[in-house]
Amino acid sequence: MTMVEKEEEKVQTDRKSEVKYRVFPDIYRDIDYDSQTVEIEIALPGVSKGNIELKALPSWFQISASRDEIEYSGNSGWGVDIVPEKTTAEYKEGLLKIHAKIRNPLDDAKVVSI
Repeated sequence: MTMVEKEEEKVQTDRKSEVKYRVFPDIYRDIDYDSQTVEIEIALPGVSKGNIELKALPSWFQISASRDEIEYSGNSGWGVDIVPEKTTAEYKEGLLKIHAKIRNPLDDAKVVSI
């Protein structure tokens, strides 16, 4: 369910005052353990690609985007630990698709000589 929060204060701009709305978009997640990937889809209708900011950490991500008087904002866990450096995203026709690689815990393991 998408939630909308109306800010009480009006933001002053050079042209006129406008009311900002903060929208928490629905986040759809698909974890595929066979291919070791996580796919996230977030609907951001009417947003320009340049107005989207995505920050990824191993356990969660944060998204913010804006258009007109609407600010989309949210964060969520991946559901598994991922490799942020191998995370990619594409935005087309109002839908942001994020592709992340699940972190293999043995990648950082030390081989012990016997």
